[in-house]
Amino acid sequence: MFEFSSDFDPKSLPVWLSETALGSRWEILSAFSFPNVNTHLSLVLTDDESIQELNRVRRGKDYATDVLSFPLSFDLTPWELPPNKKENFGPILSLGEIVISWDTCKTQAKRIGHSEEDEFFRLFVHGFLHLIGYDHERGEDDEALMKEKEDLCLDLVLGP
Repeated sequence: MFEFSSDFDPKSLPVWLSETALGSRWEILSAFSFPNVNTHLSLVLTDDESIQELNRVRRGKDYATDVLSFPLSFDLTPWELPPNKKENFGPILSLGEIVISWDTCKTQAKRIGHSEEDEFFRLFVHGFLHLIGYDHERGEDDEALMKEKEDLCLDLVLGP
């Protein structure tokens, strides 16, 4: 299951940012990461002002950021779960919520020199990996592992 909400008029957003299009890409990532498990993910698209407030309230950091993740569980590493553990999730595995700043996404895409779509899905995958327990801030090994998983997931949702 996939839920998408946006602080922006849907007519002002690219077609690839529709709930249907995003949901299709989520299904690919979810099926790969959690085979035979029904997952739930919430995605919010907001502006710099709103994400700054969330960052300040939830993390004590008073600045806008590109993506925030709010996991519902910290015990998830999908590629390493034994089959019997997957059965213990119940009917739906709720992963949590990803919040992306559309303002920052567009700015970063322009600065880096790639499309807004590529940048959005980089942030989406980055947020997803944080939801399931990956954290590049724990050290170089964790950063390298997260980068490896990020590249793999991006190939799935964007194509090689």
